Amino acid sequence: MPNWPDWFQEALRQRFYQLELSSEQNASCSSEDKNLFTQMDQFKMNQDKDIQQLLSEWEEAIGYQLSQDKQSIYMEGVKDGIRLILPVIQPTNIR
Repeated sequence: MPNWPDWFQEALRQRFYQLELSSEQNASCSSEDKNLFTQMDQFKMNQDKDIQQLLSEWEEAIGYQLSQDKQSIYMEGVKDGIRLILPVIQPTNIR
């Protein structure tokens, strides 16, 4: 998106963040997911403070990477959508 204006790129990012937040709020965790989170929390609590800090930093890094991956996929979808719609909305040369 190097040729797109900064305001447009920022608008797309903000829309992505809204959709991601909505998705996370509406996601229902399965009992298996809840069990996994509970086990991870219990594991962390049984570690010393340094290990807890490392695990928290690791979780944060993984969360950030997942968010970046989702954003990249979202932006590719936007690009694909624009590529599909531009020929429809742009005037064509009639010969």
